[in-house]
Amino acid sequence: MKVAALFRLTATVLIIQIALGGLVTFDFVSPLVHIGWGVVVVAVAIFTAAKTLRLKPLDRQLRGVSFGMIAGLAVQVILGFSALALSSEVLAWVHLVLGVLIYAMALTGMSFAQRREYMSTAQGAPQPVA
Repeated sequence: MKVAALFRLTATVLIIQIALGGLVTFDFVSPLVHIGWGVVVVAVAIFTAAKTLRLKPLDRQLRGVSFGMIAGLAVQVILGFSALALSSEVLAWVHLVLGVLIYAMALTGMSFAQRREYMSTAQGAPQPVA
């Protein structure tokens, strides 16, 4: 699977996660649904980052976006459980804002990866195998 498609998938599961967080906030779904989907988000993001880091030649921009996304998700998990345990609205808002920033990182990664794929085909070079 191409890296741009993986970043697109990551962005898709992230926007679903953000929507589920809103549903939890207004008691439409259990927090377990948000936590369970969060596991899916982390798995997809780690897979995307791993595929990105294996690209030849290495793309420094995509590498930075991947590391940022994974670091953000690590902080996000801690914030989410802290907000749930402490029932803190401030932590919940910070959790939401960080989630949106991680979503923006996924969109940025998708844009960088699409540009990389376009440039490699425009120059007649073979597609990088990921």
